Amino acid sequence: MCTVNIESDQCTANAEEEETAPADVSSYDWLSIVDMLGLQKQPAELVPGDVVGKELPLLEMWECFYTTYSRRVGFGIRIHTTSSNESRGVWRREWVCARQGFRRENFLSPADRKRRPRDCTRCGCTACLHVLKSMSGTSWKVQRFDTNHNHVLAAQEHLQFLRSNRKVTSSQASQIRTYKYAGLHTCDIVNLMVQQAGGFERLGFTRKDAYNKAAAMHRAETVETNSEGLLGYFASKIDSTDPTLYAKYAIDEEDRLCHIFWSDSGCQ
Repeated sequence: MCTVNIESDQCTANAEEEETAPADVSSYDWLSIVDMLGLQKQPAELVPGDVVGKELPLLEMWECFYTTYSRRVGFGIRIHTTSSNESRGVWRREWVCARQGFRRENFLSPADRKRRPRDCTRCGCTACLHVLKSMSGTSWKVQRFDTNHNHVLAAQEHLQFLRSNRKVTSSQASQIRTYKYAGLHTCDIVNLMVQQAGGFERLGFTRKDAYNKAAAMHRAETVETNSEGLLGYFASKIDSTDPTLYAKYAIDEEDRLCHIFWSDSGCQ
């Protein structure tokens, strides 16, 4: 927790440094990765023996490989397991088909459920990619690569609707924010971006994703604005009308205001 004391016309804060953001998967090129692996086949023609035992220097490269592979073959993916420790950091990761496993029974019919459960999409698919970090920490090696699916793969025109393929990029989020500031409604923003992209299949996200992103940005800006406004009010009181005012507050790990105490001359 981070605490800030306001005892004069200045306020000081001590906060932990933010963790480095994960690498952007889109920054890695599929063709260069395939060339490093020495693969000559089309993605749909790959078999486990083509990939098992192969190595790449970065975990993000394997993520780019499997994300692109799944999109070209026609299925969604998700992270299933990640193992880490203090000495080596993340040393194992497994991506699986989005339809791997089965829904838990208590998820399908809990006693206190008020809404109808979502349609079950998992059917026990075994397709996966499992990589391990070398003991030297200089490379990541494929331990398992399963290409078998027990379900129908998505058609090319439906790939953009798979959850792992839907993403509002930082540039698209900035565009949405700019249009919102200009007074456009979210539905009009999406229609405009669809025209600019040349169709929904090239946009990269759905209309619902745009609404969720716009709402999330609005909530973040509202919280920040209210917090800064309160602190600004206290600072102005100290500078002008009430130099004896004292205030102390705390913020949580996400830099949100969670507790505040203040006392002005009337209380003292």
